[in-house]
Amino acid sequence: MKIRIVDIARKAEVSAGTVDRYIHKRGRISESTAEKIQLAIKELGYEPDILARNLALKKHAKIICLLPNPGEIIYWERPINGIDKAIEELSSFKIEIEKLYFSPRKDSFREKSEELLKQQADGVIYAPMFIHESIQLSKELHNRNIPFFHININHPETKPVAYIGQSPSAAGQLAASLCQLKLKADQDILIAYISTEEQEYSHHQERINGFTQFFKESSSSAAINHLILKINEKGLNHESTLIDYLDKQPDIHIIFVPNSRAYRIASILKKHSIDDKFVIGFDTLQENVQFMKEGFIDILIGQQSTAQGYNAVRMMFNLLFKMEKISDTNYLPIDILNKYNIDFYERIL
Repeated sequence: MKIRIVDIARKAEVSAGTVDRYIHKRGRISESTAEKIQLAIKELGYEPDILARNLALKKHAKIICLLPNPGEIIYWERPINGIDKAIEELSSFKIEIEKLYFSPRKDSFREKSEELLKQQADGVIYAPMFIHESIQLSKELHNRNIPFFHININHPETKPVAYIGQSPSAAGQLAASLCQLKLKADQDILIAYISTEEQEYSHHQERINGFTQFFKESSSSAAINHLILKINEKGLNHESTLIDYLDKQPDIHIIFVPNSRAYRIASILKKHSIDDKFVIGFDTLQENVQFMKEGFIDILIGQQSTAQGYNAVRMMFNLLFKMEKISDTNYLPIDILNKYNIDFYERIL
């Protein structure tokens, strides 16, 4: 049963107004009266409703979400869908949630960071895609005492209040363990990193590190090969590069793609009628799902991307309005998906 101020007043044998002054620290009361109220609060198990108090005080908060443009990086459609769901649920509160999108380039990230800092934000959620630029932004946010969360990618050295996303190292280890189940004695592995930028994102490298560490600690004699395909470099045909590489390395049976672009590998394999490779990648992009159903991607690692956006906004709301203590690391489950369960994934949060 909810404990009311009048219940505390009756227990402490004082007026409700006196209890109200004590709880909200308005005006003075005697030490003996304060002790009686403290004892009544303890015996009744009263906990102040901080959310209601903030609303009564007409507290207003603004949260800014700085994220990659989903029109340029399809993956971000789902985290943004989660943010939108949280916005809808919080629409009755005095909270403003704004989304700023940057292109996957350092200059765009810097530009949008400057735009963010010109606004009066009470909390910030952002994807720290570029490490040096992220460090600069985090310094400014710390200087202004603005709490911030990292989503999807984490740079703990910038000391965010919280990280919401997957453990990339554990995800890489999981992918390696699945590959080992398919690996035969005379077969090797290719880690194919596909990038449209010179920047290699830290969480991708952590996945690769987790993957290779697993095999270092196992008894497998498989060779692990690395191939970087930069698909926007002039004069570089990533399709011919991959096919030539596979022709020269006939023992490669497994292809691990540590980012969301497994569909690019799958499209090349399909075009050249190569159907004897075990392909494992990340994220349930429409293109990835389609090639999975066609048999050119075997496993996708899901990271509940919709829940990332949703949970980040709800947690920031709890921090600002409820004054809740937030865990600094909030890992989401690492999901194993194939063509038999993919249709049922991320239907609900």
